[in-house]
Amino acid sequence: MKCPKCEVEMQLGYLQTGNLIAFNKQRHKISLNPKDPEDVMVARKAFSSNDFSGYICKQCGLICFDYLNPKSRL
Repeated sequence: MKCPKCEVEMQLGYLQTGNLIAFNKQRHKISLNPKDPEDVMVARKAFSSNDFSGYICKQCGLICFDYLNPKSRL
């Protein structure tokens, strides 16, 4: 996959994380729980980690992954 930002070939792999992942409009200092209607709780697992299939661009640092279908390839 070509990077949509810099056009360099991206590396296929997995984004691996701990229990919670959130994408929020503003940085939350204490809780990752969504506070704004546009905030997204990407993943929430109480006792295990999360992993998402995706691509990383080592040139510009962009990571692309599908959070709705974590095991699918983009």
